[in-house]
Amino acid sequence: MTRGVRMSVYAIPVVLVMAFSFAFFIVQTWAAGDAAKGEKVYKANCAVCHGDKGDGKGPGGAALTPKPTDFTSPAGMKGIDDTRLHKSIIEGRPGTAMIGFAKTMSAGDIEDVIAYITTLGGFGKVK
Repeated sequence: MTRGVRMSVYAIPVVLVMAFSFAFFIVQTWAAGDAAKGEKVYKANCAVCHGDKGDGKGPGGAALTPKPTDFTSPAGMKGIDDTRLHKSIIEGRPGTAMIGFAKTMSAGDIEDVIAYITTLGGFGKVK
């Protein structure tokens, strides 16, 4: 085996492992979202119903039935995980006033909002 072929045999798998590791790192970093950016997106799009504090007491939510989710309440967030938040933001929630934001928010904005919602106190406390 020539030196070039021998190097290729070893180099290609190493390069592939590095590329996939880097791609995995990028996806994991992106999926985590940025809560500081998410707060701005939340206040521009969600606070009118869910409230500035995430307590479900926004001015637009006062007359709604059912009431907007209280993101600060562990009981109100029971059973709600990242996947459910993502689906709700993308598609909306049937039977509620929650609209889908798939056409108005970027994927990054949605992940940022999820990161922000998870800081509001009720997320992940009660399963």
